[in-house]
Amino acid sequence: MEKSLTQLNALLKKNKTLLLILPWVLYAFYLIVWAAPQYESHSQLIVKSTDGGSSFDPSSLLASAGVGGGSFSNESQLVEAYIQSADMIKYLDETIGLREHYSSDTADMFSGLPENHKQEDFFNFYRDHVEVSVDSASSVISLRTRAFNPEYALTINQAIVRKAEEFINNINNDLAKSKLTFAKGEHEIVEQKLQQAKSEILGFQAKYNVLDPTAEGAAFQQIAFSLEATLAQKKAELSTMSTMMSNMAPEIINIRREISALQKEVEKQKSRINTAEGEGEELSVSELMAQYSNLQVQLQLAIQAYSSSLITLENARVEAYQKLQHLVTVESPTLPDDNAYPKVIYNLVLFGVILLLAYGIIRIIVATIREL
Repeated sequence: MEKSLTQLNALLKKNKTLLLILPWVLYAFYLIVWAAPQYESHSQLIVKSTDGGSSFDPSSLLASAGVGGGSFSNESQLVEAYIQSADMIKYLDETIGLREHYSSDTADMFSGLPENHKQEDFFNFYRDHVEVSVDSASSVISLRTRAFNPEYALTINQAIVRKAEEFINNINNDLAKSKLTFAKGEHEIVEQKLQQAKSEILGFQAKYNVLDPTAEGAAFQQIAFSLEATLAQKKAELSTMSTMMSNMAPEIINIRREISALQKEVEKQKSRINTAEGEGEELSVSELMAQYSNLQVQLQLAIQAYSSSLITLENARVEAYQKLQHLVTVESPTLPDDNAYPKVIYNLVLFGVILLLAYGIIRIIVATIREL
């Protein structure tokens, strides 16, 4: 055992240069000569809400003042998740042939997508070559897409931006339309109740041939009081004239006729006050007034509900408009001038450090085992 360790240690010392330089040279040859260049397109996006304030809802002023401003961050994270989703990968593969490009001859055997790959391998490869991040302070979405030629990197970025914008717009439009549709449905119900209350009052007026039982009842009473006063006056005149004339005098006969006519008219007016004829139904004026009052109360309640519903509908419309959000492009997708990957100098320096560390660790392990 000790002899083998001694030989291994001697081999490491003797071939130190070969063990360190040869792998580094081979890796440098791969990076400089063989590795396929990868180009990166960059864009920046932000979720923007429709500006505007509601005159009905003061909560919109709080939103504009920055209260509850985390919604933009949530929307940005939603866009980030959608860009990394399987739906986005499927869309890109169907529209711009993403899988075909990553597994084409332009890629080398180490950086490209293997031909016999699985679906999960394709998803992981996509997530390695499409980077998306959200700035926590500004909620700006940064998107970087890599491809084996600059034009295709730009194409991927543009396709993702276009699809993400369609996605966020559809979500907000659907939510706004759903809320507005619900408010319109409730308003239609209230409007139907108002029309029903109006129809009931019109039907009541047509059934009993009255416009306003309260006003007409007061008018009937006023007529009856006037007739009774005239009747009392005529009776007083008859009493006075009876003391001076005989019962057969023409003046006495005429005034008796007037009194009889006035009595019949008074009874007629009292009868109209006490009963009102409808369609096969007779009600007193007080009953008509009570029913009419109930119908008026229902109509007033329906009018108030209709007014409140109009305000609620307008509130929902303005709020839906305010909550419409759009994916705004802060920085358009760029067409790369030079390849971003592989980073030759960085990778060679890092690989050299790793080789030195590995060589040193092996020497330490061998020396430690020999001492034991």
